[in-house]
Amino acid sequence: MPDGAPFHADLAGAPPGTAAHFADAGAARIRFACTQPGKRGIALILPGRTEYAEKYGEVMSRLAGMGFGCVVIDWRGQGLSTRPPQGTGLGHVGDFAEYQLDLAAVLVHPAVQAMPGPRVMFAHSMGGCIGWRALDSGLAVRAAVFSAPMWGLTLPLPLRLLGPLMARAACALGLGARHAPGDGPGFYVLEQPFDGNLLTGDPERYGWMQAHLRSRPELGLGGPSFAWARAAFAEMAALARTRPPALPVLGFLGGQEGIVSPAAIRARFARLTDARLVELAAARHEIWMERPAIREEVWRETEGFLESVGI
Repeated sequence: MPDGAPFHADLAGAPPGTAAHFADAGAARIRFACTQPGKRGIALILPGRTEYAEKYGEVMSRLAGMGFGCVVIDWRGQGLSTRPPQGTGLGHVGDFAEYQLDLAAVLVHPAVQAMPGPRVMFAHSMGGCIGWRALDSGLAVRAAVFSAPMWGLTLPLPLRLLGPLMARAACALGLGARHAPGDGPGFYVLEQPFDGNLLTGDPERYGWMQAHLRSRPELGLGGPSFAWARAAFAEMAALARTRPPALPVLGFLGGQEGIVSPAAIRARFARLTDARLVELAAARHEIWMERPAIREEVWRETEGFLESVGI
């Protein structure tokens, strides 16, 4: 794919001048989107599982309006980055260390290197897992903002106890590229009606997500594989033993969170020395894509946090 294309601006609501680029991360070609540079610094946006750059168009616009240039990554196997042979139907990775290769490749790309100012991490869900590992490995950012970080999963007790063992056993039996139980090749937002969805309480935003995937199904992603589950369980357990990063941290957690573990998030924030966790009673998983009143509260908290740390 040529550098500089494609980015489906018609879907995104992203700032004018937003463009996509590609970075080589070993055997994977990683797509990422960049806005125009900002005077305030760089917002490094790390999306969750199944997500892609266009989904963050509105978030990029908000951050650009705050003075930031933005970078949004399509992790390998997602969006328009290199896919596994199974295509869009399977979320598959062998080791979460592969995501660190994606991040490293994007950060050294000339389009990112040319963006001035301090970096601030904005990490959602699986991006919060990847971002925490990057911080533990020495990634230089001035501050971090986590939205519903995947530091644990909301699972029934039997699956929480047996899930890692089941995933390892399936991989040992050569089933690593099969869907984990309860998941399939379909896209969640197209199969799940708004009522009962775990992502957002805003019907307009949910419809917006659905429109993205109906218009560009090549951007979507199905359920995770046994190998992804094995890698995720291993990474979350390993990260629980890491030392907290020495930087200011802001976190958001929905009171109706049903995907990641609120207990794991609260426990991690309790260990941080320069951090604040904002709990939003009416919010679900997608904090940045919630109802307008919730989003405005989130951005007010974010602006206050950035000002308090001198960014």
